[in-house]
This record gives sequence, structure tokens and C-alpha cells, in this order.
Amino acid sequence: MDASSSEATPLTTTDEGQWFQGMSWTTRLQGFVMFTALSVFSSFMGWIALSTGYMWKYSVLTTLGQVMSICSTVLLMGPQKQLESMFDKTRKDATLVYLASMLMTLFVAFATRSAVLCALCGLVEYGALVWYSLSYIPYGREMAKSCLGGFSRVVINV
Repeated sequence: MDASSSEATPLTTTDEGQWFQGMSWTTRLQGFVMFTALSVFSSFMGWIALSTGYMWKYSVLTTLGQVMSICSTVLLMGPQKQLESMFDKTRKDATLVYLASMLMTLFVAFATRSAVLCALCGLVEYGALVWYSLSYIPYGREMAKSCLGGFSRVVINV
């Protein structure tokens, strides 16, 4: 094996599964910040679209924002480690619901442009995002279940 064939390219992995090894940590951090800022901006624009009555634009922009959020963490962790984390046994179901809800939201937005269906898909998407995110917090899901259980008992007793 000659020296040129052993050099790593930006899209090869190291032993620990890190991609983008041709990029410095500073560059990956800058990419993370850029994608996070674009994600926030896209989601913000989605809420503006919602306030002006464009439900399908809201669906597209918020879903795009969530995709950019995933891309931001891919730059830090690398795609392989990100996928391993997303599909480990504790969050596999939440990840599948989250990804399916994003696809369904986009499908409904483009295929039907129905405000009611877009709103429903948007709610499922945000709920899936919250449930997925809670899997990264120790006892986060248990705490959420407890809060929702207490809230439902209060509502039922009123």
C-alpha cells in the first residue's frame, strides 16, 4: 500500500467512526452553528407562514428546520455515530416515528395542501421530536409520563 492510498479522504471513517476527518474541529463547529442558525431561521419562517395562513409552507419550513438540526449534529458526531445513536434500542421507535412524521408532513404539504392535515402532521412531528429528545435526558421520558399522568388526572377531575 503506497502513501497516497492510505491517506484518509473527508468521507472515510476513522477507527472511532468519525467522518469528515479532513475537516478541523473548528470547521465542524462552525458548520454546526451554521446549520443550527438555519434551522432556527427556517422554523421561525414557518411560524410566520402559519400566522399568515400558509399551513403547507409552515409544514415544509418546519420540517426543513428539523432536517437541518439533524445535519448540524451530524457535523459534530459524524453520520455513522449519529445513526448509531438515533437507532439504538432506547430511541429506535422514537426515531422511526420522528422520521416518518417528517416524511408524512412533507407528503401532506405537497400532495394535499390541506390545512387540517398539515396541522395534524405538524403536531405529530413536534410530539415525535419531543419524545425523541427526551430519550437523551436521563429519566426524561419517565418524567414526561408522570407529568402527563398528573395533568390528565387534573383534567378528568375538573
